This record gives sequence, C-alpha cells and structure tokens, in this order.
Amino acid sequence: MGKKGLKCLLLVLLIFAATYMALVGVYRLGTMATIIMGLILLGLGIAFLFFSITTSDTRKGNYFGIFSGLFLWAVLGEVVEKLGGIAITEWQMFPLLGWFTFLIALLGIKRYLPTGLLFSLGHFNAVWLLHFVMVNQFELMGRTSWITYPSCAIFALLVILFGYRMTRAETNTENMAYSLALLLTGWTVLEYIWGWRLLPGPWML
Repeated sequence: MGKKGLKCLLLVLLIFAATYMALVGVYRLGTMATIIMGLILLGLGIAFLFFSITTSDTRKGNYFGIFSGLFLWAVLGEVVEKLGGIAITEWQMFPLLGWFTFLIALLGIKRYLPTGLLFSLGHFNAVWLLHFVMVNQFELMGRTSWITYPSCAIFALLVILFGYRMTRAETNTENMAYSLALLLTGWTVLEYIWGWRLLPGPWML
C-alpha cells in the first residue's frame, strides 16, 4: 500500500501545483480573467463531485472527490478572497469552520455519505482548517510567536504518523485518506518554514 499511497500523494501534489501556478498566472491578467478562472474551477469542482458519486470504481471515485475538494477550495478559499470577497480564513469565520468540521467528522464516522463525497468535503475542510490555524497564528500573533513552533512540531509528528498509517492501510480508501493527510500536514510544515523565512516560498519563484 505504500507505493499506492505515494502515487496518490504525487498525483494530488501535481494537480495542486498546476492549479496554483495557473491561478498565479491568471491573477496577473486582471479581474475578468480571475473571474473566468474561478468559474472554470467551480465547474470542475461540481463536475468532479458528481463523478465521485456516480462512478463504480472506488479508487477513481476517491480521486474525483479529492480533486473536487481541491478545486472548490481554489474558488472559495483563494479566488473569492482575491476578488475582494469574504476571506474564509479570517478568525471571524471560526464558528462556521467549527460547525463545518464537526459536521464532516460526524458524517465520516457514521458513514452517511459515499466515500467520494466525503473525500471532497473532507479535503476542502482539511485545507480550510490547516490554513486557518497557520494564517491566524502568523497574522494575529506574529510569524515568530512562540506558539508557531510547537504547532509546527505537532504537524511534523502527524506527518510521521500518517506516513506510517498509509503504509499499513488495508483498503484503497484508507490508503488514500492517509496519503492525503500526509500531503496536507507536510505542506503545512513547509508553510511554517516559509513563514519563518528559513526557506523561500514557491511564490518567490
């Protein structure tokens, strides 16, 4: 399962990098181009969400769900903020984030929804939660605040845990879930390091 997990991680990272670079390029073209890109990503997010529910192949459905969550985040978490709309990572959004996180956790534990749909909602929620924690620590307390160091250490430990669990997973769904968790927590560790200016971030390129 370790090789399957790494394949999932690399594929999701590749799509993420392509989406990120596309957004960076579109932002430079102006507001109209950004709006068009946002609508395209929204369409992809909804389409992939539909495919995640309708496909009979579990692993393929999970991939559709993961990419759906990524595209929906790109729209609601990035493009909307860039256009001057609501920034869902601001601390005032904590009640909504807390409610949404509780709901996703409950649906996941009870298994009320198809796995593809849970991957979509779970991926969106995980990116939102991790980004919310890091961004507000840096913005409200400062990038050199003491709390950023144990937070980064906790995420680093989670990287190790998720990597281990990924290699021991018994099903494709479990394997992909831990692979995605490994990628997201690993990326969060890198964002802390970039925030501390120990290494240049990808935007510097």
